Amino acid sequence: MKRFFSFFCILLTMATSSGVLQGLASADSGLKLFTNGSIYIDADQKVQNLLIRSGSVEAYNIDPSSYKDAEIVDLNGSSAYPGFNDSHVHLAETGYFFHVGANLIGCKNADDIVKVLEEKVKGLPADATVFGGGFSLRDYDKWTLEDLAKIDKVTGDRPVFLADKLGHNAIINSATIKLSGMTAAANIPLGGKMGIENGRLTGMLRESAMILPWDSISMLFNKKDMKDGAKLLAQNWASKGYTGIVDLMGGPGVRYMHPEIFWELEKEGKLPLRVNYCYTIFNLGDVDDAAKYIGKDTGQTHFVGCKIFVDGAFAGGQAWTTWQNLQGGHGLQETYTDDIGGPGLNLNRIVAKVEEYGMNMHYHTQGDRAIGSVLDALDKVRAEKGEIKGVHTLIHLAFPTDEQIARIKGFNGHVVTTVQPGFWPIEDDTAYYYGDRAARAYPVKKLIDSGVSAGMSTDFSVSPPQYTPPTVVMGVAVTGGGNPAMHPPLTVKDVIKGFGEGSARTTGKNDVGKLYVGYKGDMVIFDQDLYNVSKEAFSQANPKVLATYVGGIKMYDAEDLKKGGRK
Repeated sequence: MKRFFSFFCILLTMATSSGVLQGLASADSGLKLFTNGSIYIDADQKVQNLLIRSGSVEAYNIDPSSYKDAEIVDLNGSSAYPGFNDSHVHLAETGYFFHVGANLIGCKNADDIVKVLEEKVKGLPADATVFGGGFSLRDYDKWTLEDLAKIDKVTGDRPVFLADKLGHNAIINSATIKLSGMTAAANIPLGGKMGIENGRLTGMLRESAMILPWDSISMLFNKKDMKDGAKLLAQNWASKGYTGIVDLMGGPGVRYMHPEIFWELEKEGKLPLRVNYCYTIFNLGDVDDAAKYIGKDTGQTHFVGCKIFVDGAFAGGQAWTTWQNLQGGHGLQETYTDDIGGPGLNLNRIVAKVEEYGMNMHYHTQGDRAIGSVLDALDKVRAEKGEIKGVHTLIHLAFPTDEQIARIKGFNGHVVTTVQPGFWPIEDDTAYYYGDRAARAYPVKKLIDSGVSAGMSTDFSVSPPQYTPPTVVMGVAVTGGGNPAMHPPLTVKDVIKGFGEGSARTTGKNDVGKLYVGYKGDMVIFDQDLYNVSKEAFSQANPKVLATYVGGIKMYDAEDLKKGGRK
């Protein structure tokens, strides 16, 4: 895989940008009339003008003379679309790790990691904690004691926690092993794996095994840095054209539950987009803890429900499949479909309890067996209760079968998906695990054409920074990732609909994603009509994001709108 651009440049751009404006907490909410541009109220329906009052769409195609008190926002020929929502992202935790930690994007072995850490530890106190993220290994099970020794040599007695770009694996050093009291005899959670050589820990933690040192490490986090990192990434996402995100707040065995960061930013008027967040659960008992967030929504910050890992990372060879992969296994499951591991890990019981609360849930499902286990659990609830109340989002779906796609559609909107076209070129070495099957992974077009709702997302930091702008995702999607024979391309309409109403459906909300009357006035404005851009011309800077609005309030301004709006 290509070595990715330095994340430092991204952070520098965010820190110096003046285009991000105040949040809703300190903004006015008057009457605004958007006019003189191509205004789309959904993926393909255009109107002449759009009237927003107190944050919501009141009307369109109106006679301006009847609203002389409205502030005129002259689009000057630009194009407006319903706000774009990145429906699966990890801005809270990655913001912190990249803000204070080592940027390991592009590192593929211990020597690469050591070179970055050597620079990072310069000037750090001897007792400082070393965080980092972004590395990617060909085979995580080949991490050795020799590799651990290399990390120890450069970091000394400083505790180390380094997350990979997938968020499914981590490297710790001997100081962290000692701090957390870990031994090779530790009980490993279902779906997890620790690197062990000659009876000693190598420092490699896979999937849910990351939970073992997490409590000790998370105690060392600095709250101000956590908040600053999240703010920087939120500002950057606004500048890319996003008006909302779904933040998963955790990984396998790791919960990073800090919605208060966004509450505080919103209260201070520094939150430039809507944040929909999930509570990552690992067992039945966690559902009660998640339910404590019900009713705590604010103007911009919304509790979606739960998120659970059913299987492991496709790119790491851990998709839970009914068939055997080239490494001789069926991937990693992180739940059971019965009580064999105790009732707390029974997915059927977990789903039923989530439904009792009326909460929604997001499911990490890559392999066909993982997808099937979720659908089976939902079928059991429907058979017993007669209906499904929540919205259940299947994430990623590397290997769904045709029969499973039909089953998803059969839940009539209560089972939706979120997909990542950017994974087509990013996860380009998976034949190592799946052989020819890898070429058939992520059948996004088949999902969409079947009528299944598909939200669009980046899953940052799995997607590197240059693959996170919506225009880049669009360019990948409409070209089939440069390999249309392998990945049937999407249309521009598919992607606009996915970032709009498709992503909105994954939040359980029905007042965003379109610009219909009664919907929130969230929109992104580009310098040209996306439908008029050639498929090869989409890039990070083309089309250019001119502004974003959340609830009719300008949140990002590229200073290219000549008239109207608040500067």
